[in-house]
Amino acid sequence: MKIAWVIERMDTARGGRETSTAQVVEALASQGHDVTILCQSGSWTHPGVQVKSLGARGRFRHQRAMSFSADVRAMAATMGFDIVHAVTPVMGANVYQPRGGTIPGQRLASARRRRSTRLHSMLEPMNLCRRVMSSLERQIVGDPRVKCLAVSEMIAEEFRRFYSRSQGVSVIYNAVCKGDVNLREQWRDEYRRRLGVGDDTTVFVTAATNFELKGIPQALNHFAAWRAGVGKGKDAKFVAIGADPGRGIIRLVRRLGILDDVAFFPRVDSMFPWYSAGDVCVLLSWYDPCSRVVLEAIRWGLPAITTAYNGAAETLARGGGIVVSSPDDPTVVDAFEELSDPATRARCAQECERVENKISLDQHVENLLGAYAELMRCARR
Repeated sequence: MKIAWVIERMDTARGGRETSTAQVVEALASQGHDVTILCQSGSWTHPGVQVKSLGARGRFRHQRAMSFSADVRAMAATMGFDIVHAVTPVMGANVYQPRGGTIPGQRLASARRRRSTRLHSMLEPMNLCRRVMSSLERQIVGDPRVKCLAVSEMIAEEFRRFYSRSQGVSVIYNAVCKGDVNLREQWRDEYRRRLGVGDDTTVFVTAATNFELKGIPQALNHFAAWRAGVGKGKDAKFVAIGADPGRGIIRLVRRLGILDDVAFFPRVDSMFPWYSAGDVCVLLSWYDPCSRVVLEAIRWGLPAITTAYNGAAETLARGGGIVVSSPDDPTVVDAFEELSDPATRARCAQECERVENKISLDQHVENLLGAYAELMRCARR
């Protein structure tokens, strides 16, 4: 099968969408498929995968978005791809998988996070790039020949809600690779020593590059409330990986009186050593189509606390963690207390094992190839 994978920038240092792309196309290539990545710019390489950087023409973002879409369409028309799989809205794709969520979904989440201020409402129509992306997405999703893939039921609902599209939509959850379980105990000892904590300390771990979007301020407030209330006297540590916290977050931690109980570390290539050191994963997302952080925690048997705004919460339905309504939900304090209990965490870990295969890379690629085959059968009719 000749497959083109379309993404704006192919640099795995950027985050989850690029890392997921790298893992999936590697797996497709290893099965003998001819895979080409079409991007504006790319610094990632892998044997058996061709990366074509098409450039970014235009002075402004909306101009670059339009020119990239036109370039992909022209490339798709001449290269004879069986599948043109786009994770960003471009013309010429026959598979559309918005790994960042639909444009209306992103817009709604942005308004929710900013409490729908009048200023935000006034400025939104002036966002030319989002208007262009929205127009492109409307055309793609409105074409019944395009197969729409949702990374969670939450995104499938966005297709229904914003585009009245349910036919030709399949849910294929994001997938994550698993770390080396043989190193788990070694990592736990090493990283807990770095934190200066003992075996009896409950370590809550989060990972984010955008602290505001991932609800880090709210998580710190809930952690402080728990420490001052029902969690008073318990040994606990809150560890955030991924970004410089900035003066605002440090001021918040000082004001909350939890400076000694919180640690910040820069972004790492693999979170599994930190998952090994941790006891609970916390990700209070304002919007996440299907967070890799929570999926990796599940595959590692680590209970998670997340929000209903995270599509990955669907995989916790069996009891692998706790889902709260929003980052502001006061029951997050109760979740901290519940998962500070080792027996509760052990039960959650067992439930994580039950859904582990559902989010494995092998299962993801199998589902993806099934969707491709179905699309090609329909095209031949």
